[in-house]
Amino acid sequence: MPFPGRYLSKMASLIPLIEDILPMILPASVAVTKAADILPPDTQAGGDGDRPEVRIIRRNAVIDKTDKMCTSILIVKPNSSSTVHHHGEQETIIYTVSGQGSLLSQPKGDDEEPERHELGPGDFAFIPAWTEHQAVNNSETDFHLVIIRTGGRPVEVDLTGWGGPQVEDVAKR
Repeated sequence: MPFPGRYLSKMASLIPLIEDILPMILPASVAVTKAADILPPDTQAGGDGDRPEVRIIRRNAVIDKTDKMCTSILIVKPNSSSTVHHHGEQETIIYTVSGQGSLLSQPKGDDEEPERHELGPGDFAFIPAWTEHQAVNNSETDFHLVIIRTGGRPVEVDLTGWGGPQVEDVAKR
């Protein structure tokens, strides 16, 4: 009779192979998220003055479908910017759907300005893990971005500024 530890070792070596083959054998379903379920109705404040104007809109599009990637949208309203933030250990690809804007990335030194990357429709940007960045819209039209990240759920760590501490989440209090 073979030694049990050797048998378990051989079985453990098959696990990665099984994880690769299983999706080919078992049927999977396509997940669709409709734009109407993500994009809010017109968010510009009307002349009523009863509600503040929404300047940044973040919506999850595809999350928790796999542990390898997720996607969301970001709409930066005219003359607005996101907070300075990073996505933790997630690597990120940004696709510009419409509008014109800038992606600022963390300055190399304390006395330097952030690096500015101009983005327009069809442009892509890659953001490495832990890299501080900010989306800026200095135009008069909305700036629509699709954000694709590694990991099953988006991570967004808002900072008080470049190299600053994390913004305390008021909702958690």
